[in-house]
Amino acid sequence: MPFIGLLCAQSEPKAMPNTTKIAPRKRWLVYCLAAGFALIALGSLSFAIATALEEHDPFCISCHTAPEITYYNRAYYALDHPSEPIPDLSTLHYRAAQQAETAFKCIDCHRGDGSLPHRGTAIALGAYDVLIYLLGQDDPTIEKQRTKTGWLANAACATCHAESLLRLDGINNHFHTYLPQAREAFLRGNALSLGEGLRKARAESGAAEPIELETIAIQLFCTDCHQAHKAQPLAADKFFMDTTLRNTACVACHLVAKVGPQDVRELSAQ
Repeated sequence: MPFIGLLCAQSEPKAMPNTTKIAPRKRWLVYCLAAGFALIALGSLSFAIATALEEHDPFCISCHTAPEITYYNRAYYALDHPSEPIPDLSTLHYRAAQQAETAFKCIDCHRGDGSLPHRGTAIALGAYDVLIYLLGQDDPTIEKQRTKTGWLANAACATCHAESLLRLDGINNHFHTYLPQAREAFLRGNALSLGEGLRKARAESGAAEPIELETIAIQLFCTDCHQAHKAQPLAADKFFMDTTLRNTACVACHLVAKVGPQDVRELSAQ
């Protein structure tokens, strides 16, 4: 009987090792997912590093050329010589920040409104600048008046200067309040305010009805009147507004609104 039991025990099939193999398609799927996660991690890290580096002006001019270095030198010369005239609008921002004892940097204007899409655009623009610098294709023109991503800086203008866009003061500020950017600023939650001139006029006339914001559907930007990097000595009191550009922008808006001077020559004579 023990012998029979031994035979029975030996006759039981042995457990086979698990030799299941991953199908080729599944293997490639695993590889693709791993590569995707690695790219996302690398992209996020690069974005964080670039964002941190762009907070420093010396980094911004490290791979830029004559124009950017010129603007940088203007700004920091003005900070070291506060009694000297301010040459351009960009430098005015640095001087104002110095007087307010706050910090101001290139990226404060070139990051747009600070939203994630605008930050992504700014990072992509930085990568593009590096590429054209390495290829020797950069544009050495100083004081360029038009750029491909000018809308980004204009978004920063509208974000920081929402109060100016929404200060209702009749003719005294209509060139700001009628802009589409004023409507956008209002929809972002910024409040309307009344300027001294309009407040006085309403008090004298006894007007009590609420004032609504009216805007004109026209594509105009802050830089259509105010050039950030154009040197205009002794123009700080006008926020470095270019009169010729301003008149052109005014007439363009008047033509759409069908009111006001319809010819640049009418404004030039004023």
